Amino acid sequence: MNKKEMISALNNGRAEFLEIINEISAEQMELPGVVDSWSVKDILVHLTRWEAEIIKLMWQLGKGIQPTTAHFDQFTLDEINERWYQESRNRPLNIVMSDFLAVRNQTIRRVNDFSLEELTDPDRYAWLNGKTLWDWIAGDSIKHEAEHRVQIEAWLAREGLST
Repeated sequence: MNKKEMISALNNGRAEFLEIINEISAEQMELPGVVDSWSVKDILVHLTRWEAEIIKLMWQLGKGIQPTTAHFDQFTLDEINERWYQESRNRPLNIVMSDFLAVRNQTIRRVNDFSLEELTDPDRYAWLNGKTLWDWIAGDSIKHEAEHRVQIEAWLAREGLST
């Protein structure tokens, strides 16, 4: 995969996710129960926070700094997710949506700062445990959205909200 294909994958992944989100009303976005007690809005916050961590990771790698993102935190993923949920659950939907839309632009901007070799060499960054930087980026953006899209679609079907 070259950089143009990576950027295209980021754009296409977001477009596919937005297809389902754009069908959901503002009221439905805040209904709990999509994933445990989380609403679609809570999932958007979750996705935004993890993608923001990837942006921070890329910035740190670009500066030659050992990453200090949540990926390397002493807390478990469940603990991190719960903390972020509690911090953000009362944020207004319009701000959550604005942040969600903006984070992908930052991801793409940061991807463009790296060479193809920097993105695809599994030995380039010791902190990434043998995975490529692109694997980490895709994992916390494209793949993460796809995972939650399936959950949202299942919830819509369960609740009879499918269009």
